[in-house]
Amino acid sequence: MVELVSPRNKDRNESRLGFAAKSAAYLQRGVGLVTVDVVTERKSTLHNELIKLMGVDAQFAMVGDAALYAVAYRPVRRNEMDQIDVWPITLSIGGVLPVLPLALRGGSPVPLDLEASYEDARGRSRL
Repeated sequence: MVELVSPRNKDRNESRLGFAAKSAAYLQRGVGLVTVDVVTERKSTLHNELIKLMGVDAQFAMVGDAALYAVAYRPVRRNEMDQIDVWPITLSIGGVLPVLPLALRGGSPVPLDLEASYEDARGRSRL
């Protein structure tokens, strides 16, 4: 699943909690998730909301409420324990978007090239 954060996802506490709950539900069902947040007018970090909701150690939170970021999550089972691998990336305006692993249930992750996807969409829309 790929989730692009919208301003509405961040405008109220209920919206942020709802986004975090939806993300947690994907992960609990074993669905890989990539979240991309390029919303500049609201400064909360939905990744940190997810970390709090899931009761995960704060060491996995992004520092300083990163304004722009992308995170890949891969649910895995290791040593008879459910775990989630996490790849957080801080983004910057004008910077190159990263390639992140998009986990597929029952298969190997595939590279999700956000920059190439952005350039393709930009070309198609003639921006």
